[in-house]
Amino acid sequence: MQKKSTLTPILDFGGFPPAILTSGTRDLFLSLTVLTHRKLRRAGVEADLQVFEGMSHAQYNFDAYAPETKEVFSEIARFFDKHLGK
Repeated sequence: MQKKSTLTPILDFGGFPPAILTSGTRDLFLSLTVLTHRKLRRAGVEADLQVFEGMSHAQYNFDAYAPETKEVFSEIARFFDKHLGK
């Protein structure tokens, strides 16, 4: 019997499209994000992990003018440009 994961309910990431995961060093879910990234990579999925110093969970959504917010969205835009053929 396979042990059921309580942290990551998706047991098989095979066939997933490229993924970008964004977190911060103060994010409560950082370790779960890292584990998810590793599972994606083990399943052969191209996955980028961006971890920003001092940021908490989704902090980049709170201040549109913060330098960290601009950096986060620049990385996300670069990822989409790469994978959507821009």
